[in-house]
Amino acid sequence: MSGPMESHAEVAARDDAHLRSLGIKPELRRTLGFLSNFAVAFSYISVSTGTFTNQAAAFGVGGPAIFWAWPLVILGQTFVALNFAELSSHFPVAGSIYQWSKRLSNRTLGWFTGWIYFWAGVVTVTAVAATVPLVLSTIMGFDLASPSPIPALDMWQFVGLVALVTTTLINSIGVRLLAMINNLGVGAEIVGMLFFALILLFFANHQSPAILFDTSYTSGLANGNYFPVFLVGAFMALFVVYGFDTAGTFGEETLDASRQAPRGVLSAIWLSGIVGAIFLLAVTLSFQDVGAAVATGQAFGFPIADTIKANLTTVLFGTFTLGDLYLVMILIAVYVCTLAIQGATTRLMFSMGRDRRLPLGAWWGHVNPTFRTPANAAVAVGILGAIPLVFMGATASIYLAIAATGMIYLSYFLCNLGVMMARRRGWPHKGAWFKLGSWGTIINVIALLWGGAMIVNIGLWTDPMFGDFGNDLRNTWSNPFINTFLSLGKNADGTANVLSGLPALPVFETLVGVVIVIGAVYYLVAQRGHQDAVAPDLATGEAVIA
Repeated sequence: MSGPMESHAEVAARDDAHLRSLGIKPELRRTLGFLSNFAVAFSYISVSTGTFTNQAAAFGVGGPAIFWAWPLVILGQTFVALNFAELSSHFPVAGSIYQWSKRLSNRTLGWFTGWIYFWAGVVTVTAVAATVPLVLSTIMGFDLASPSPIPALDMWQFVGLVALVTTTLINSIGVRLLAMINNLGVGAEIVGMLFFALILLFFANHQSPAILFDTSYTSGLANGNYFPVFLVGAFMALFVVYGFDTAGTFGEETLDASRQAPRGVLSAIWLSGIVGAIFLLAVTLSFQDVGAAVATGQAFGFPIADTIKANLTTVLFGTFTLGDLYLVMILIAVYVCTLAIQGATTRLMFSMGRDRRLPLGAWWGHVNPTFRTPANAAVAVGILGAIPLVFMGATASIYLAIAATGMIYLSYFLCNLGVMMARRRGWPHKGAWFKLGSWGTIINVIALLWGGAMIVNIGLWTDPMFGDFGNDLRNTWSNPFINTFLSLGKNADGTANVLSGLPALPVFETLVGVVIVIGAVYYLVAQRGHQDAVAPDLATGEAVIA
């Protein structure tokens, strides 16, 4: 913990000494404070991005009572975040859960944790970049399917690629630029969401709070059993509330990292929970016609945007209304969300490359000497994120993010499993600024139980015991079959060439299987027995475990 008279240089020197004790040479530029560290994690979660898209679908699945999925998911993820906060205090290192799992369990589990998380991050970058043109077209009114300046691409793909190119440049140039843009975006998102929520609560409150317990609007689903309907709707909240470990993965670039990284982890999830709950409450009570809002959600529309535009019709200038201002705020949030997710995935690739744990690892573990950023890794993530967008199209890219969400929960589970193994051997041997103490094992177990249940909730739900729920809701909303959306190129009429001849396999299990099989082959051929150079951990004593 820094003293009152300690300079930035002294704090940075102490942080660098901690890194060296972990066997890592300090190379990245250490300039972030608490607010910037918190902001990148908050942007990764991005409540406004998630509510604009996924929570809109949740209304279609579960009606107004699906509101309660949000606090439930925040509570469950809090146990994961508490565990990660303690880890980030001991290990404020780029690569977050990969490094934590590797150091506290074994290198094989750590590698697969990082491998799965990396590909989930790449696909998520693609999906969020594809959401940028979705929001922009709502504001500007252009046709997403119209031709773009690049003949082979439509406007949806083109604008998504432009977003990716710019976020790649920002991530390559420097963490200070990333932080400045991200901080402005987060400030606009938090103030904007609370601003619009309060206006709706005070001036556009059309429903009684009792509507939050009304399940009648989706009573025709799942044979009238609301519990499985709620589980599908809860997936939409699960889709939003992750990425808080990003505060830890920027630890090598944060001053007083052992203290600020855990604060960033917990602040990101709890503030996201509070802001999201207030906003979703206000939106739910603002629906003038709840049945119509549910129908819009079922038709893959945007009932949240619709109710805000319908209620906030005050003209600010020309034809630009207060409701249009909300869409501008969403656009900013989606863009900085893309920036933050790419930044986190870049640092994971850099961390694994530095350990020579990826093909061409020396390239990805290289630090640009001018900008002191993992620029090679940033460019690689940008290119990898662009591939699905170019070859499969934006719609398929967004559907793939469903599986990516499940993969992130799987990697979280693997990390928590590795930490549990270490706790059984007596970890932590030495304290850190944030510590769970005797509660550590209990919280770890709850995090594992929660994570395991949510992985099951994301996939493996086509059993006939759920009736129409398994065949209709699950396969449409949260785990669709790959032969219904995976595409390659376009037909003569410009529509996506959906690969309908593929087997009817759920996307989550398919993508997990592909990533694990390819990873296993690579690991056995190139990584088994590999020893990355990790010096004894003199600062916290964890090396006695690893």
